[in-house]
Amino acid sequence: MKIDRLYTFWTGENDIPEKRKECLNSMINSGLNVVLINNKNIGEYLDLDSLHPAYFKLNLAHRADYLRAYFMHHYGGAYSDIKKINESWVPACERLSQSEKLYACGYAEINRHNVGNIYQSTMLRKDSKLNVNFSYIKWRWLQLNYKKTIGNCAFVFKPYSPITEAWWVELNRRLDVLLPELEEFSAGYPKERIGHFYDGVISKYPVPWTFILGDILQPLTLKYTAYVLKELPLPLFINYQ
Repeated sequence: MKIDRLYTFWTGENDIPEKRKECLNSMINSGLNVVLINNKNIGEYLDLDSLHPAYFKLNLAHRADYLRAYFMHHYGGAYSDIKKINESWVPACERLSQSEKLYACGYAEINRHNVGNIYQSTMLRKDSKLNVNFSYIKWRWLQLNYKKTIGNCAFVFKPYSPITEAWWVELNRRLDVLLPELEEFSAGYPKERIGHFYDGVISKYPVPWTFILGDILQPLTLKYTAYVLKELPLPLFINYQ
């Protein structure tokens, strides 16, 4: 498949701030067709009824986490957070497209502290002691092997690969579990976090920060590391907000 689209998401009703607009304008440097998905045009790309019932109860950051899984699994192509891009992604995308072996391309995770915090998520979910202990081991293993996985901020996937299939299934399984709690404690703030105070009230929003993206995707890209190209240029992680 030819990879020529770079998807990015803005899930709020507010206008994109100026710094983010500068980042968005820079994404043309990728050499791909930049497609901004927002609340006004999302219906042009998918049937809104196909979204998980939990979607509109998530905070805005977690909605973007969900959408990147949706698009990478069903459509494939490239994704980036709204951050500055200064280098072409075309060589990496072409190498991925031309390979029968590779499923995905990304940038090698830059340090061990950036991996999905599976242990913290399990603690916040008040899971069983057995699962907490297992999640600690899994998290430490992920940290030790961070260079074999890819970062969550920018990547390219072929659709319906074993990685995106497993990612999509596990994401929806987690949202099924979360839905009853989200019915009662849906997000009221764009980046709401469980246990943080908002207007003097502690949040009971039930979704830990990395629970529906990094906790799922990074263990999968570690598992399939031999099928994941790690040559994507990094977006800039400074001056984007």
